[in-house]
Amino acid sequence: RDPAARAKAAETLAKTQRVLKDDIKPRAEQAWRDAQPGIEHAKRRLAGFAKEFRDEYRKGRDGQ
Repeated sequence: RDPAARAKAAETLAKTQRVLKDDIKPRAEQAWRDAQPGIEHAKRRLAGFAKEFRDEYRKGRDGQ
C-alpha cells in the first residue's frame, strides 16, 4: 500500500528486466550458438557409436 515502496519495486523490476533483455539474454543466445557445433559433433559421434554397438551386438547374437 505504500506508494514509495511500490515505486521502488517497479523501478527495481524495470531495471532487472533491462539487464535481462540487454545483457543476459544476448550473451546466453550467443553461448547457445557457439555451443551448437560441439553439440552436433557429439550427437553424430554418439549416433555412430550406437550404430556400431548395435551392429556388434546383433553380429554376436546372430552368430550363436
